[in-house]
Amino acid sequence: MRTVIDTNIFLAGLLNLEGGAAKIIDYFRNDAFELVITREVFDEYIQVIHQFDNAVPSAKSEELLELIFENAEKVKGSDPKGLCKDPDDEKFLSAALSGKAQYIVTKNKKHFPRELKSPKIVNVREFLNELER
Repeated sequence: MRTVIDTNIFLAGLLNLEGGAAKIIDYFRNDAFELVITREVFDEYIQVIHQFDNAVPSAKSEELLELIFENAEKVKGSDPKGLCKDPDDEKFLSAALSGKAQYIVTKNKKHFPRELKSPKIVNVREFLNELER
């Protein structure tokens, strides 16, 4: 299943190795879903994850960033400006629409348009439920 992952999910997975977000990283590592990114999404991953260098061992964060860079499908973003309540989330919607993703996984579901039929906007638990079916 084609999926866009919000930065907050990857960061949570690095900060709490026992939580649901860490399970999503493990599923990605084991090819259980296809990650879709744009350059803007990947740039945000790098910037935000490195802001937490004191809390996350650099080897862990670099391993994740390399895994993403090597295995994610890279697409050119569309221009859905104004659809998200938080303009910073537009890049994730753009990646999902351009990459024909079925899911966006985020901790901020309320920032995305409710009327979207596809992609589905889901939280960690909802996405794990889909993966574990």
